[in-house]
Amino acid sequence: MFLLYLFSYGVAVFSVFRIRTSLLLLLSSTFVFLEYLTEDTKKLEVVIRLRYKVYDYLYLMLFQYDFLLVFFAFLSLFFARHNDLLLAKYVLYILSVVLLTFGEQRTVSQPFKIKSFIDTMKVFDEHPPYLFKYNPKMNDRFRLLCAFEDQSYFYRSKSYSCFSFEYLRYKWNNLWSKNLTLNKMIRYALPKVLKVIPTIGFNDKRIYIRGRGYSTPEMQLLRTIGIVRGYERYKIRRKIYEIVYTKILFSSLKEYHQANTYLTLGHYREYLLSIYFQSVLTRIKNEKYSPMSRAFSNQEDITNWSLEGLFIACLGLSFREVTDDVLNLYDDVLSEFGIDRDSIYRLYNKFPEEKFPLSDK
Repeated sequence: MFLLYLFSYGVAVFSVFRIRTSLLLLLSSTFVFLEYLTEDTKKLEVVIRLRYKVYDYLYLMLFQYDFLLVFFAFLSLFFARHNDLLLAKYVLYILSVVLLTFGEQRTVSQPFKIKSFIDTMKVFDEHPPYLFKYNPKMNDRFRLLCAFEDQSYFYRSKSYSCFSFEYLRYKWNNLWSKNLTLNKMIRYALPKVLKVIPTIGFNDKRIYIRGRGYSTPEMQLLRTIGIVRGYERYKIRRKIYEIVYTKILFSSLKEYHQANTYLTLGHYREYLLSIYFQSVLTRIKNEKYSPMSRAFSNQEDITNWSLEGLFIACLGLSFREVTDDVLNLYDDVLSEFGIDRDSIYRLYNKFPEEKFPLSDK
């Protein structure tokens, strides 16, 4: 990319081609380079649809290779060529070189970088869908996770992020089903507000809230397995990455296995949650467990994980510990799954000397 930027700018500076022609040459050559001549063989193998290639190309150019800096370098060069004022011309030439230099520097350093498809998809190669054995007993474990992270998960059959019509429709229908008038909204919201107020810890500057924003389990999984660096500093780029690549990756992966391994993938969404358990990080008693399955005595046997242990592990996804205040936020979840508070405290106090047991022990 460094050489492509430099070459395209050079032929524009020395008038080998017009500036617009040089820019078009740069765009076409980088698209071919990133999407067809790439060494990322997994991308070539899995990402087939042209629109997904375009999405991937636009994201890489804008957010990993900082193309906008290079574009403004070309733009400054164009205005310098068409300016009659000598001082302004020289200022624009200098600005153009400075912008190109910054663009080249960031292209090489890449302060925000995502993994190649080869590295991102390692977990799917280690746990391929044709080896996933669905068992109805898993449903309670999956439903418990979704109660924490995203209750719309099993209602979204074709989308994977919060930026989708399915997700927004679910949220709207969920709100509409309550038939909220202003009076009812007050009556509906006030108990929740009163429930949260006692959980606000002013002394230790912690505020316990129920949700974790608008990240779906798919988005959380992707940012866990797909980002090399820049996770905390470049949050906007990260969020756009999650929205764009959940569609590219999970749709392409499904289509690939349907076409090549002849799987119907009727439980594809359950399969993704099983990968979630084998990938994401949780924190329990200030110790991090990556993946969260390491907190269980049998890491692979999702079917029989104790719901109490999984409840604690799900709290740790947002770095919450087991306290009365935190448990009060999840009264409805405890009731829905028949989870006893005493058993949660019992498992929590024994951990990590004893990992979370299976439900039948």
